[in-house]
Amino acid sequence: MEENKINPLDQFQEILDQQHKNVKQGINNTLLNDILKTAKIVGENKDETKLKELITDLRERFKNEDLNQVTEIFNYCQSFLSTNEEPLPMPSQLCISIGKLFTNENLHYTACKVYDKDEITGGCALSFLGYLAMHEHHTGYVLNFIRENFEGFSKNKKTECVFQLKETLPDNEVAQQLIKDSGITKYELIFSTEVDSTSKPITFQIEHTKNTYDKNGQESKGTDVTSKPATSQEENIENRLNKNIQESKIPWWKFWSKNK
Repeated sequence: MEENKINPLDQFQEILDQQHKNVKQGINNTLLNDILKTAKIVGENKDETKLKELITDLRERFKNEDLNQVTEIFNYCQSFLSTNEEPLPMPSQLCISIGKLFTNENLHYTACKVYDKDEITGGCALSFLGYLAMHEHHTGYVLNFIRENFEGFSKNKKTECVFQLKETLPDNEVAQQLIKDSGITKYELIFSTEVDSTSKPITFQIEHTKNTYDKNGQESKGTDVTSKPATSQEENIENRLNKNIQESKIPWWKFWSKNK
């Protein structure tokens, strides 16, 4: 009878393998491999001009693709490539860079993922939105979404969201007010089956919306977010991405911080 018992580690590995399989089912493997291949080349290259060319070329290739796939790929990379030593792996960083191309429809898709029944997937999606807010033409949408729906986030999502905003948008008044209003001052996560980890939308509508928002999260209809030229803040993001590539042990998401 003892021989028929399944090793708990083997059971756990089976769960991980199944989760990996489930996540990959929704991903375009060609696009994923393109990002992984570029990430490898970027990691081996230290020439700043070449790095900018690689990132620009990657964006160009994605212009004619389904950009919702970038959210799926980011979630995959954070779920299976992220480590304690490298919490934001290069493929994830490249997804954030490609996210500059997002329209409000793509941002809406990412926001819907925040409410995925899988808490890890939902957390990755909220984190992705936080990084996308560093692209100035996305800041308003993201902050409006967070401000209107913060109370419906799970406790862990609230904590992670607050601490990410502290790092990524230190000079944004709306972000800093959200942090203050949250009352969260300690980075404490709870992992327990007795705690409700689901997140529920407050004002967010799963249905498609075309509304856009200014940098302070104020609604303005009819704005074309795809036609805006690059701003100094977006250029700073590119510079920090290049700098992070050349510094092998930079902590967490620091390179996205405006003060970095």
